[in-house]
Amino acid sequence: MIFNKLTVTNLGNFSGTHVLRLRPSDSIELKPIILFGGLNGAGKTTIFDAIKLCLYGSEMFGSIGSAKYQEYLKQKIHNSKVTIVQPNNASIAVEFEYAHQGTISSFQVERMWETSGQKVVETLAIEKNGLPLDDVEKDCWQDFIKEIIPPGLSQLFFFDGEKIQRMMSDDSNEELKRSILTLLGLDLVERLQTDLKIYRGKYLKGTSADVFVQDISNLEEQREEIDSKIRVILDDKACHQNSIQQLSERIINYRAKMAAQGEGYYRNRVSLEEKKSSLEYDIDSIKDKLRELAAGLLPLAIASSYALKLKKQIEDESKYKANALLSENLMKKHHDMLAIIDSSGFLKMDGLDSATLKKVKAKLKTEIETLFSVETKQEKQPEIFGFSQKQALEILGLIDKAINAIPSEMAVLTDLYEMKFRELQDVVSQLSRVPDDEFIKPMYETLDTLNMELGGLTEKQTSLEAQHAELTNAKNELERRIELINTKMKASYELDEKQQLVLKVEKVLAKYHLHLAKQKILSLQDEFTKLFKVLHRKDDMIARIKIDAETFNVTLYDRKDNAISKSSLSSGELEIYAMAMLWALAKTSGQKLPFIVDTPLARLDSKHRDNLIKLFFPHASHQMMIFSTNTEVDQQYFNLLRPSVAHSYNLEYCEESKSTVVKEGYFWN
Repeated sequence: MIFNKLTVTNLGNFSGTHVLRLRPSDSIELKPIILFGGLNGAGKTTIFDAIKLCLYGSEMFGSIGSAKYQEYLKQKIHNSKVTIVQPNNASIAVEFEYAHQGTISSFQVERMWETSGQKVVETLAIEKNGLPLDDVEKDCWQDFIKEIIPPGLSQLFFFDGEKIQRMMSDDSNEELKRSILTLLGLDLVERLQTDLKIYRGKYLKGTSADVFVQDISNLEEQREEIDSKIRVILDDKACHQNSIQQLSERIINYRAKMAAQGEGYYRNRVSLEEKKSSLEYDIDSIKDKLRELAAGLLPLAIASSYALKLKKQIEDESKYKANALLSENLMKKHHDMLAIIDSSGFLKMDGLDSATLKKVKAKLKTEIETLFSVETKQEKQPEIFGFSQKQALEILGLIDKAINAIPSEMAVLTDLYEMKFRELQDVVSQLSRVPDDEFIKPMYETLDTLNMELGGLTEKQTSLEAQHAELTNAKNELERRIELINTKMKASYELDEKQQLVLKVEKVLAKYHLHLAKQKILSLQDEFTKLFKVLHRKDDMIARIKIDAETFNVTLYDRKDNAISKSSLSSGELEIYAMAMLWALAKTSGQKLPFIVDTPLARLDSKHRDNLIKLFFPHASHQMMIFSTNTEVDQQYFNLLRPSVAHSYNLEYCEESKSTVVKEGYFWN
């Protein structure tokens, strides 16, 4: 199994959504370590616990009340100290790959919760290979997770130093026993033994034939009594059904009678009156617009021939005025040019005598006279209106609008008026068919009475059907019990033989369990001794261990084969002992499990730390998640681990935002 990704939203110190990549490197040189660094209080334990909470919910605590669990979830929702609006929800999503029967599948488990008043609403969602997990019922999703990752198994790869230390120093060895049984598959044998005991005690209890006969007689009497009640109810149901059918036909006929009397128009009279008022308002608006046209340019549109004559007269007057002004200006220029030629200084220059000058001037005057003599002659136009240019343009624009636009506007309004008027006539016709209140209201009262009578019959029929269903279920239950007793009577002669068979199977399972446990434990003892010597700086401190196959008590022996008490071990040695045991369990089981280690080096001396850094973390598993402070995995140890680190994260608490920020890299990179 490999964890690919962890996503947390509004969890503990973490505000918003944070995505953490957890998959080890797929390069040729495997990099199994994902390193989380952070000072105390930054959120390392929050991330550590988040995976367990996502997978197991309340079951991560073993036994916890609903109220306490809801309070725990409330406290896990991020409480912002810098914003007014607080989040009311949080979520954790874990994506992992899991191999089963040679097939690798990708799963995503997401656990979400939000506060609703005083309650907390929790939701679990599971996807397999990117699609919802449809082949398992939603109510069984939590059990499905426990099947592929049993909680007992998770205790081995969630490695909390202090917790494992307590487990290893516990004289009863119950925690170690459950872990060994789960990881080595021996718990399945124990579960089968327990099921056989339950089967033997619950299902293989003999009963005499006389008791069976008496029980069947009593049950058959009860069944006959129920049959009698069912027959009475069936008769009542048939009678009521006939009454319901007759009354339903009366109501249908009466509705048809009301419809013939105009009931439909009466029912719609309010909407008809509203439509009448709306149409009258629309017609009045159209009339107002027609009046505005009549008071404006409509007369010009009607007398279009006169309007065109008026337009021509105004255009002719404007043209005449323009030509007259142009002629006047040209005449003035003509006189000005003659005056210049006649002036004494015109063309006066040395060498030019007066006779020649006169000839030149005479020639110029002749040419000018010829030029201005081609001036366009126009007949005098009588002036009728005498409009200015601005007035003429305004009047011409009104004439154009009256001739071109007003007729189409008038046509649209008249068509709309005709349509609205016809609709109004239709509505008025319908309103004329509405019957009077004095006539129709008694008919409604009669119809209500019929419907109430029908409702009473239907309610009684429903009650009879419920009684019939209840009696039928009771009869079926009696028949089931009679059949069960008959089956027990047939099987009573076989009970003694089954009892003996179950006892034999229990004895065989007990021997098989002990034999399998001894085999597994021998491998575990050898593996532990080898790994402990690798991790401990004194390689001769523990020469071997012995685990009792029945009680699972662990005894340590030195190289002189003397027993060593676990209480004599230091806290650091107990942690080395625990890690070696976990590593040995994982290797003996053959299951590829990730390791998740929280505060791993706090109780170790430098020699033991060196051994864990060099030998345990890079090689114990294909995926090793380490949560550490900068004093446990310091810069020196980080440099030693760097070749095996796939991802590193620095959890840094930000005083400004009052939340934890996740940064790529460790404290020093």
